[in-house]
Amino acid sequence: MSRERRWGVVRYFLFAGFLGTAILNLLRVRGGFLTNHAADLIVPAWLYVIFRGLGKPPGSPSFYQRTLGRSPAVAAASLFVASTLTEVSQLYWPRGIFAGVFDPLDIVAYGVGLLACYLADRAWGRASP
Repeated sequence: MSRERRWGVVRYFLFAGFLGTAILNLLRVRGGFLTNHAADLIVPAWLYVIFRGLGKPPGSPSFYQRTLGRSPAVAAASLFVASTLTEVSQLYWPRGIFAGVFDPLDIVAYGVGLLACYLADRAWGRASP
């Protein structure tokens, strides 16, 4: 299976996971891990794939691919920092844009999801856009 096809499958499953967790949260279902931490694993990983332009044929890169996705390290680091800032904002602004309760395990979940994508990106030898 080619790199693009592998990343296309990953992209599809991450998007499906994002939709599934979003629906459960919107319906206010108490689903344990699925509603507490799955989105924290999935969303940064899905954004990593999008920002890196993985899973689609090469073409003219988007703004995000040229800036935040220019290398695996830049993509992973920038998404980790942004995700962590949204979590930390819940300490000071719990009813703000990223309403919720601060949970340090969410930060761990961001890191795990992004690390998995970073390592796969490096292992599969994807050139920077």
